[in-house]
Amino acid sequence: MEMNIETSRIPDPFSRKVWEPADAEEAMMIKRQYGADAVFVAGGTLLRTQWEGGIVNRPEHFIRLDTIADLCGIHESDQHIYIGALTRLRECGADAYIAYHGATLYESCRHIAAPSIRNQATIGGNIASAVGDAIPALLVHNASLHWADIGSEVTTIEQDLGDWLEIVKSGRKSMNAVLLGINLEKQNRLLATESIEQSVDHQQEITFFRKIGRREAFTPSLVTVAFRAKIDPLGYFSQVRIAAGGGSGIAMRLSTCEQLLEGNRYQADMITSLARLASDEFITYSDPFASEQYRQQTAGNLLAAGLWETIHAQIERR
Repeated sequence: MEMNIETSRIPDPFSRKVWEPADAEEAMMIKRQYGADAVFVAGGTLLRTQWEGGIVNRPEHFIRLDTIADLCGIHESDQHIYIGALTRLRECGADAYIAYHGATLYESCRHIAAPSIRNQATIGGNIASAVGDAIPALLVHNASLHWADIGSEVTTIEQDLGDWLEIVKSGRKSMNAVLLGINLEKQNRLLATESIEQSVDHQQEITFFRKIGRREAFTPSLVTVAFRAKIDPLGYFSQVRIAAGGGSGIAMRLSTCEQLLEGNRYQADMITSLARLASDEFITYSDPFASEQYRQQTAGNLLAAGLWETIHAQIERR
């Protein structure tokens, strides 16, 4: 007697292939071969949120980058701090060089998701997603990205983070490129032999990072903001950098907000003006969890509260 046997429609999880390239060049060659059916993966934490949320489909080929030793670690040179793309967020949030020269990034890496996620997630994955919570912090530090890309031959590219985000928004992002690392400019500090009185242009850097999320683990934030500026003893701002992002939106610099403060002396009414301008300037989106207006108002409130708290903390320390 013949039996009718139906093939299961449940996808076989073991049918997917995991590649372990020896270097970035091999990883790019695999990606070029399989195209949209392959994805680079290191920690995999953000990819998991996207899969679970139905934002992207699981591909047939996973290309592991955590097998490439050259992409890990934090290194200091005369002018820069270089962070390998596969450096864990936990390491970035515990590193003395980043704390000293990239305070906003340091703070953001200590508040992304839960500790268990930070132990696994990488700074490169956070950036390459184009929606990671570290991106606003990197924007205010004028970070540049080092990529390896493959066309007719392998090339290494250094690219301003802001420029890359514009390319992402235009839909022209290279799908074969591998992020190698991130450059942060080292900060100029007052020489130990100089007193404040001797340095007529003495300025102190102030920074903060704020975020609002639904919960700690495996959900994107709703809004993230980052602030960095220098302020002199008279209260005048310079080198103001402000950025906002969050959720599935692309982070952006808030240039109108920066102009409000740049070259001007701190006044209490700046707080209200900053909240209003940030809400007007921030380009974001609506989803089932939060409306566009809510995200915009939240960004303005976070920046205003952060600036007020930071300024008053400076005053109390004097």
